[in-house]
Amino acid sequence: MTLAVQNLAKLPFFAKFSENTLQEIAHNVGERTFQAGQTIISEGDLCQAVYFVARGVVRIRRSSLEGREHILAYLGPGEPFNLVPALDGGPNPATVDALTEVTLYTIPCERCHRIMYDHHEVTLAVLERLAAQVRRLSDMVEDLALHPVRTRLARFLLANASAGSGGAADNTPHHEHWTQEEIAAHIGTVREMVGRTLRDFANEGLVRRERGRIVVADREGLEREATGG
Repeated sequence: MTLAVQNLAKLPFFAKFSENTLQEIAHNVGERTFQAGQTIISEGDLCQAVYFVARGVVRIRRSSLEGREHILAYLGPGEPFNLVPALDGGPNPATVDALTEVTLYTIPCERCHRIMYDHHEVTLAVLERLAAQVRRLSDMVEDLALHPVRTRLARFLLANASAGSGGAADNTPHHEHWTQEEIAAHIGTVREMVGRTLRDFANEGLVRRERGRIVVADREGLEREATGG
C-alpha cells in the first residue's frame, strides 16, 4: 500500500474498507492544515469538499442573525464533517473552526458521489455516520425543547466536573475557566440566563466559585437538578 492509503486506513471511518477501495479514495484525497482559531468552512457557503479529521479537534457551530452561537459538536481524529451538503448540493449547514492545530483529509464533493456510486461499502459507512448524527441531534433537540436551563446547566457542570478528573470520552474541550458566554453556547441559552442560574445554584449551595473556577459543592443536589428532580 502507498503511504496515503496507510494513513487513510488508520482512521476509523476507512479502517474496514478493502484495499482496492482505499486505493481509489487515496487518489482523490488532499491534505490541509489549519492553525487553532482558523475558520475551515463557513455556514451558508457552497460545499467544496468533505473533510476527515486526521489530527486535532474541530468545533462545529451555528450562529443566529443576532450573533448568538450554539455549539453542535466537537470532532476529533477519524471523524468526517460536511457530508450533508456533499450529498444534497446545498450550502454548508454550519461553521467549522479549528479548535487546535488540525490536519484534514479532503475529498471534493463531486468525487464523493462517484466513490459512493462505485463502492457500496463507502455508501454504507456514510449512512451509518449520518444516522449517528441524526440520533445525536435528536437528543440535542429534546434537551433544548423539554428541559429548562437549570437542568441543562446542571448537566453541563457535572459533565465538565467529571471530565476534569479524567472521566470524559468525547472531544469536548475541558478547562477550568469556562466563561458564561461559552457555557451559554454549549447549552443553548444566553449569557444572562447562565449568570442568573449560577447565582441561584451558588445561593442553594450547589456550586461555589474558587479563583474564577466553578466548583461543584453538592454533587447529589446537582445530580437531582440534572434529572429534573
